This record gives sequence, C-alpha cells and structure tokens, in this order.
Amino acid sequence: MKKFYLLSILLLSLAFYSCELLGLEDEEELEEVAAAVNPGYNFTFTCPAGSTNTVPIPAASKECQEAYEYFAEVYGCNESDYFNSANCMMCTECDLQNYCTVCQ
Repeated sequence: MKKFYLLSILLLSLAFYSCELLGLEDEEELEEVAAAVNPGYNFTFTCPAGSTNTVPIPAASKECQEAYEYFAEVYGCNESDYFNSANCMMCTECDLQNYCTVCQ
C-alpha cells in the first residue's frame, strides 16, 4: 500500500511538472484569451446579382471577423478583382499564413 501511495505521488508530480514543460496554460490564462475573442456567428450578405448567402464566421477578434466577412463576400459573389485583397486581409488580420502568398 505504501508503494502505491508513493507511486501515485510521483506520477501526479510528474504530470503537474510536465504541464509546465510543455507550456500548457493555466485556466486563468485561457479565460483571459477567451474574453478577448468575440464568439462566432452566422453572416448573411447579398451579392450584386441578387443572391443571398449565409456563412459561419468563427470566434476571433473583431478585425479578424471583419476579414472573414470581406473574404466571404468577395469569394461568395465571385468578385475576382478583389481575391488578392481578401486573402491579404485574412493574412494580416487573422495571422493565417496560407493566405499570405499573394500579399505584397
């Protein structure tokens, strides 16, 4: 029984220490980050041709959500003249590196 308690204490201490080594955050830090992020929502827009579309916008900062809205309108309405600017907004406002290839 003594070995079980010692082993349990050792395993628990290793688990707590490994969280620090791996950079896992405390709940308080996660709550602070969550408070700075706006919740997701459905965004509805109407294209010049008259079609109405609704797309989900994920939880993110206000600037990033605005970039998602612009991206949705540009690509949803097939406004090809603005594809690059929509991609660059996603790159700069949301830090999504896959969209940065067309930015100057």
